Amino acid sequence: MRRAAGLLLRLGAVSSLVVCLGASSATAQWFGSRRARVTEASIRGHMEMLASDAMNGRGSGTRDEWLAAVYIGAQLRRWGLVPLGNDGGFVQTIETPQRAVVGAPVLRSAGTSFVHGVDLQVDIVGAPHVTGPLTRFARGVVIPAGAVALVTGPDTPTADLSSNAAAVLVMRPPASPVQDVVSPRVRDARTPWRVALAPQAFAAISRLPDGEVVTLDAELRATRTWNAIGKIDGRDPSRRRDAILLTAHLDHIGVRGTGDDRINNGADDDASGSTAVLEFARVLASGPAPERTIIFAWFGSEEVGGFGARYFLEHPPVPLASIVANLEFEMIGRPDPLVPPRTSWLAGYERTTLGPALAAHGARLVADPHPEQRFFQRSDNIELARRGVVAQGLSTYGLHAQYHTPQDDLAHIDFPHLTAIIESLVDPIRWLANSSFIPTWRPGGQPDPIK
Repeated sequence: MRRAAGLLLRLGAVSSLVVCLGASSATAQWFGSRRARVTEASIRGHMEMLASDAMNGRGSGTRDEWLAAVYIGAQLRRWGLVPLGNDGGFVQTIETPQRAVVGAPVLRSAGTSFVHGVDLQVDIVGAPHVTGPLTRFARGVVIPAGAVALVTGPDTPTADLSSNAAAVLVMRPPASPVQDVVSPRVRDARTPWRVALAPQAFAAISRLPDGEVVTLDAELRATRTWNAIGKIDGRDPSRRRDAILLTAHLDHIGVRGTGDDRINNGADDDASGSTAVLEFARVLASGPAPERTIIFAWFGSEEVGGFGARYFLEHPPVPLASIVANLEFEMIGRPDPLVPPRTSWLAGYERTTLGPALAAHGARLVADPHPEQRFFQRSDNIELARRGVVAQGLSTYGLHAQYHTPQDDLAHIDFPHLTAIIESLVDPIRWLANSSFIPTWRPGGQPDPIK
């Protein structure tokens, strides 16, 4: 009994050491640590953080998007993954070519100022400062270069008629009030401003004579976005250069809209996909390292141009030719009624050999039932696919009405479904990471490369 008790104490001490060193460390793998399992509690924990009102909809390029990246990085640190971000961390800070508006744009003329969110709503900003003569738009009249075109009638300026204008002013319908929460979109400096005037402001501008100088000003700043990224190194010296890439986008559309609830939580789009990649990281890091390397990446600013994914392509942690496959997880929080229960679909299923291979190893995975929606081209995977990587999006999106609305919230997530989808893919992904299988494009399946 004493000898047995002593052995148990020594085993307990070693177990404690393993826990202290981290379940995915080399020591934990040597000791034979037990594999973690996908749990609904863990999934709810991530979802309740990422899709909470506290995150303000994780707007692209906002502090809230950055906080989502930091949260994800903290989880990867806990689980012992290898950081691939800046300064030894898991977060990448990325300067984007976009600019954002600081404060409220202002229109000035004849000594009077009109402010965004009060008197007008600026939808598009071109150059940060424009000034030009007021010109009333009428069909068939050529707008002088640099003029500010005021649309007073029912005709809408076509692109060829308004392309010379510095700005186009229209009246906003009285039933559609201006919103101070709407952030103007910033375009190329050659793009005309697009401004919707409240009725009172429209009336005041309409009383001005043609040729009156109108000035529009907006303060712009450079924007940033953030990725979170880490990896599990492969253990097989001959295959660790191969990489499986699991991705999702961590941003959403932030605060916008009307009514009491203006936070677009993005629970399905794409907190659900981000949570899936988190669960794969947690579970796959808990057991023996796979033979191939697995990279986990959460991209920022997918909603406004895919800048996080583009940065990954420009600064890949491994050569793109070493990425065996990319699975992008996009909107898996609710079932699609067009496929069997607890089943996901793969965009571009017929384009490659990846989907059939995963299905043959237990994945409940079928072809995309919405080919007319062209989902294969609508997520971050397309950027990789155009560079030759077998990269496809996995989803269960059934075209629900809550897409890009404040109602895409936790109350509409089917947690048993989400749990089952994630759980069903762990073993097929583990197989892929431990196999020598290399998926390929079928004839005509690869999209045209970027030139």
